[in-house]
Amino acid sequence: MDIIQSKDNNIIKEVKKLKEKKHRIEKKQFLIEGFRFVEEALKSKFEVPMIFLSEGALKQWKDFNIEEKLQAKTKTFMVNDTIFKQLSATETPQGIAAVVNNRSLKMVDKEGFYILVDKLQDPGNLGTIIRSAHAAGALGILLTKGTVDVYNEKTLRSTMGSIFNVPIFEDSNLSKIKELKSKGFKLVVSSLDEAQNFYEVNLTEKVVIAVGNEGAGVSKEVYELEDVKVKIPMPGEAESLNAAVAASIMMFEIVRQKLTMQYP
Repeated sequence: MDIIQSKDNNIIKEVKKLKEKKHRIEKKQFLIEGFRFVEEALKSKFEVPMIFLSEGALKQWKDFNIEEKLQAKTKTFMVNDTIFKQLSATETPQGIAAVVNNRSLKMVDKEGFYILVDKLQDPGNLGTIIRSAHAAGALGILLTKGTVDVYNEKTLRSTMGSIFNVPIFEDSNLSKIKELKSKGFKLVVSSLDEAQNFYEVNLTEKVVIAVGNEGAGVSKEVYELEDVKVKIPMPGEAESLNAAVAASIMMFEIVRQKLTMQYP
């Protein structure tokens, strides 16, 4: 493990830049924190070129046995607590951070479902949707232009490591959703007006579930592409559901239908 003692070290300077979106895009890398998170990254198909450990976290490093889980090309660096805080985005950092390389992925054309996230703004909501998509076995997630950055530190933390297990695609011009539709995927959009009861729709075939902005819902551009309008029954007096909750309900209705094959 190499030791870095200066905050002006070029490696530290470059890694700090990954806290900004424009540099994450330019470098095709993102920064993660926490022992569990780093552990998930190391065992995934993502490349982890660098790990930074704070001097005060050496015991946890040994407890988690990280050294034996390193990838072949992973370089490790020890830094003091002051330098580490410059890399960290959390108030009480665990003392470990890692640089992760983005992966080039392709959408798959097979029976299953995708999630289309349209202009969602809350990083916690996006992270929760990614986590639910992983648990429900989604084929992938499409993000439209205007959606919160998936590599925002708050989004990443909310995924609880699921970011490494669900393919995520930027779809700024809706070309990817159109491609999926051309391959037989039906776009299912939630609506409060003139829509079918969600639980009465057959979701066992190829579908894409659209999740809209917290306040405005699904955008006009996405609505114009819909194949099926649905609504989640709400017998209580609430006017709407949290976006991540609604998405999770819809995903696990797909799971239920496939497990039981019970649908109209």
